[in-house]
Amino acid sequence: MKTFLDVVKDCDNFPYPDPGNSHAYEEQLSTLWTFHLPDDIRPHGFLLDWVVQSMPWTEDFQLNSSQRQVHLLRRRDAANWQELCSQSIDQVLDLAREQNIFPSLGQKRDERFSVIGAKFPVSIERSAISLFGIVGCGVHLTVYTRAPPTESEPEPRIKLWIPQRNFNKSTYPGMLDNTVAGGVAEGEIPFDCLVREASEEAALSESLIRTKARSAGTVTWFNISDERAGGIPGLMNPGLLYVYDMEVGSDVVFTPVDDDIHEFHLMDVNQAKQAMLDGRFKPASANVLLDFLIRHDLITADEEEDYAEIVSRLHRKLPF
Repeated sequence: MKTFLDVVKDCDNFPYPDPGNSHAYEEQLSTLWTFHLPDDIRPHGFLLDWVVQSMPWTEDFQLNSSQRQVHLLRRRDAANWQELCSQSIDQVLDLAREQNIFPSLGQKRDERFSVIGAKFPVSIERSAISLFGIVGCGVHLTVYTRAPPTESEPEPRIKLWIPQRNFNKSTYPGMLDNTVAGGVAEGEIPFDCLVREASEEAALSESLIRTKARSAGTVTWFNISDERAGGIPGLMNPGLLYVYDMEVGSDVVFTPVDDDIHEFHLMDVNQAKQAMLDGRFKPASANVLLDFLIRHDLITADEEEDYAEIVSRLHRKLPF
């Protein structure tokens, strides 16, 4: 039987450097290249070997085969050399599209994510983040209500508004998600992203979000993608989500407002737990929901033997 720890591991499946048992971690690292920005010794992404060999690198990049490193070249004489870094990444991706090297890139879209942790603003197209193994950053909102007491259940019960992704989605089609979810765009702060996504996905007003939504920390993971992600299996996907909670009245009803959502389900806690154990949730969304249940004392150390490891893995320290 699947456990909640298995649910976490389904998303956070990059090996850990466990003392005395680090073989899987070291073996995984040995297959990867690190991505580096100018004037910065730290890596900012992991690339697969075949991606490095297939990418039509321009003269703006330098490959160090002995160290398995891809470097965006050192600062140039141009005054705007930092801005040119994003342009250099765009140019190599444009070439890859022209040559149809990575069909999953699709058409170029005006969706850009910042490179998390960079010393200066650098951005990359959203569709290319996984190719470079860069941290994806997003926001997730869990909306819940309290069912009124009944004779058989005198205490109010939490119920969760859970959307089901459309079956024609390219990523995780038909799977369950958090009430509102989306990526933080270049130059956007997380809460402004939440306001935007809540309006687009659930027709929630800005005033409601700013009044009712409560910040609840972060959830992190390091995922190696599989076929459910819709792109190329095996890519590196470290993730950082800013999570929020919002309680609404029992009279509020959610309905889809765009083609991304098939329908909304109002689930009680036991139904949501079972759906997670059945593998019906998008992996990252399952982790956010687990974090919610732990914070609201709906999963406790008294009943969950893997509680400490689950909590730890929901807040993994990322290497970038």
